Amino acid sequence: MSKKDRLAAMIDEARRFRFCGPSDDPDEQTAVTVGYRYVLVQIQRLATPLLPEAEAARLNAIEVDVNSIYCAYDARAELDALLPDIESALERADEHTLAAGGNAWIIDPALIERLSSAESSTLDLGYLVRMCREINSCFAHGNLVATTLLMRAVLNYVPPLFGQETFPQVVATIGRSLKDSFGHLESGLRKVADFHTHRRIGATELYPSAAQVEPFKPQFELLLQQVVVRVQAG
Repeated sequence: MSKKDRLAAMIDEARRFRFCGPSDDPDEQTAVTVGYRYVLVQIQRLATPLLPEAEAARLNAIEVDVNSIYCAYDARAELDALLPDIESALERADEHTLAAGGNAWIIDPALIERLSSAESSTLDLGYLVRMCREINSCFAHGNLVATTLLMRAVLNYVPPLFGQETFPQVVATIGRSLKDSFGHLESGLRKVADFHTHRRIGATELYPSAAQVEPFKPQFELLLQQVVVRVQAG
């Protein structure tokens, strides 16, 4: 069974799961809590990489205490509220993404948190943090044109952190170990974004796929890591 089919099966099992009452036999209550915890853990492991940051955090916050049927009731209420989001993410996912362990974000949420907590006496990082969160939100919801344009906007936004006016100047002056990675963003990501910005409607048009954006994830995260390093060093 593929991961996509297994997640769909777990969602169906969660919806059909039979609960007992708080006055039922204690052994039956334990069987219910243990069984539901198993279903929950399977959904958490399979669905988390597909969900936007906020929904993934909500899903992983759900717990089942096997000694409390009331805890299982609370978990069911939380999971039921998230199932439509999980199913929507599952519809957008393909087997390649699932097999590769792909995530529903361009930027690791932990990196965004590090960026958010980085302190500077001369620079306000709030706008950049919001842009990063919007990039993840757009990508998670399949809004790939917006994702690409926001990523290009970040290239235009961060050069002052590197003592430059433009990103091509950053590429030209950065150390050798980073030059190829940053150059990939300038010559690759920017051209993809420019294409979608300037294209005109024609007889046949195709919406971009995630494959046009995902190749730039490693280099884009590397750029943001360097932003964190430079802010903390300054």
